[in-house]
Amino acid sequence: MFYFFLCYGSFLAAEAEYTASNSKIILVSESTTLQPKDSLYLGIKFELEKDWHTYWENPGDAGEGAVIKWSLPKGVSSSEILWPGPERIPVDPLMTFGYNNEVILLTKISTSDKIDFPIELNAQVSWFTCKDICIPQDGNVSIVINEGELTKSNDYAEIKQYVDKLPKEFLENYKVEKLDEKYFLQSTLEKNNFDSIYFFPREYGLTDYVENQIYEKNENSFSLEVKASKTEIKLPNFDGVIQAINSEGTFFFDVNFPLNIQNEDKNLFLLLVFAFLGGLILNIMPCVFPILSIKVLRFIQYSEDSSVETYKFGLSYSLGVILSFLLIALILIGLKSSGEVIGWGFQLQYPLVISILFYLFIALGFLFMSNLVIGSQLGNLNSLVKVKNESFESFLTGILAVVVASPCTAPFMGSAIGFALLQPSFNSILIFLSLGIGFALPYFILSIKPTLLSFLPRPGPWMETFKQFMAFPMWASALWLLWVLSGQVDSDTVILVLIGGLALSLSLWLLEKNTTEIKLVKWILRGTAIVLIGFSIYIIPTSYSTKEEIFTKDEIYSEQRLRELRNSNQIVFLNFTADWCITCKVNERVALKTQKVQKILESESINYLEADWTRKDEMIASKLEEFGRSGVPLYLLYPSKGKPIILPEILTEDILIKYLLEVR
Repeated sequence: MFYFFLCYGSFLAAEAEYTASNSKIILVSESTTLQPKDSLYLGIKFELEKDWHTYWENPGDAGEGAVIKWSLPKGVSSSEILWPGPERIPVDPLMTFGYNNEVILLTKISTSDKIDFPIELNAQVSWFTCKDICIPQDGNVSIVINEGELTKSNDYAEIKQYVDKLPKEFLENYKVEKLDEKYFLQSTLEKNNFDSIYFFPREYGLTDYVENQIYEKNENSFSLEVKASKTEIKLPNFDGVIQAINSEGTFFFDVNFPLNIQNEDKNLFLLLVFAFLGGLILNIMPCVFPILSIKVLRFIQYSEDSSVETYKFGLSYSLGVILSFLLIALILIGLKSSGEVIGWGFQLQYPLVISILFYLFIALGFLFMSNLVIGSQLGNLNSLVKVKNESFESFLTGILAVVVASPCTAPFMGSAIGFALLQPSFNSILIFLSLGIGFALPYFILSIKPTLLSFLPRPGPWMETFKQFMAFPMWASALWLLWVLSGQVDSDTVILVLIGGLALSLSLWLLEKNTTEIKLVKWILRGTAIVLIGFSIYIIPTSYSTKEEIFTKDEIYSEQRLRELRNSNQIVFLNFTADWCITCKVNERVALKTQKVQKILESESINYLEADWTRKDEMIASKLEEFGRSGVPLYLLYPSKGKPIILPEILTEDILIKYLLEVR
């Protein structure tokens, strides 16, 4: 919300007026009396100084509409704000929607059959008044209504005037189509006497507010061409208000039409291609490297086996990958439908998951380095659980690959997944399926074409050395996960997890040394190992703990801070990142945090804000969703005036500098 109003436990004595700087609000009613099971219009009247304005429910390129919070006695209910038709308020180079000088925002109050009169109705109001600057205001107003038949109050005529300004139902014979990034509203009439028509969208991300709308008038019909928004948000309906003007006056009509997008199939196909390419590229992203080493060992092991064996391995691995992506899709869809704001890599926002993965990589590294599991169990997830079925072990390896890949966002993935989470469930599942196929395809191809493995050395003693060497990327990944954890919990908790990792390593070492034939010693070693494993699980953190912030207040993203900078026409670079996002950290290392870029940020007076999504944060998730994204990284560059520029997901120093210098 653009401004947070203060919450009071109770209201002061009933006052129908509240005066603020540059404006005044008055609580008006069409009647001073009301009966049970009846209703009336109340209104918050805004009286603004000359040339000042306030905003409509969709303020356009800047601002925020008023918020009214009612405090009502038992048996009384209120409607949502009933917004009169707005007007255009250009603020070069932006376009805003609102009301100049005066407006009444209406609410319908209804009573039940059991109610005690008189009733006191209280409204807590927050709003913005703007001219050359914008001033946030908030105030409380109250009114007392007595029992009796509805009688016209002194404010009745003025309220009736604004009731007439509420949008009416639009014509029946109209349709909306989208072609080439433009919306076309077409309607047939008995006689078209409208001199001009303008469309005000209710939702952000539907239309481009600044671009002119082209009205084509015919005797019995009209067409309105509206430029679509450049943002990636996809809305299901063409929802808004039509302003129609003729010689008799100005009229407002509601429009809410399911979009007939002719390129829908084409757009979905393109996003399926993007998801597929994103899955392919995900194989070479840094966070997947540890799993690459596991799969390389399997290819080496099978390099001289029959094509049937390699095919079974590839098929099982691919099945594990694809089912894992489908499961992630179902989880995300389920959480989304329950009101959660989530995205790609969301599981790494939980210390419990981070700690489990830390233990997993510690264990994998130990298994690579030791002789605890030998022969065909080399370097596979089933080494931990001693699964003998090789197809099932390949299936588990595919699952592990997806789990570890989840922090990474490859090129093409951001827009595809963002689109997926805004779509009907079937389309979402198709996109995640395409992502999984792309991720699994390279290794499936190797499995059905074993001759491609001819570049690998013949099996021999070198494999043991290679196996042991692969322990180090496992432990490097464990260290990285520990660093991610340090961004979510305090240092004492990190030490406890380290102790748990040590206990786990000791338990695996004891199991490796458990070769004695003496049963008592064998059971002591096994029991000790089990106790140590249990201890390591027991101390896993399950929630966040206090961590000292390392950024100054001005560097930490908040919607209020962003709007302060935007309202003062300052340039802002907004970095959505997370400690568990390796793509983010690589971009920061090679581009964002370089000395050259830092000097440009300083010399060009570009404000840097960082939205850290390491921990679950619904404000950040909502902002990501606003731009059609479900995960990080996302880079937004706000010019001093105008809409934000979305930068590529993969940055280099040259790319970033080019954008920073162009926005001056």
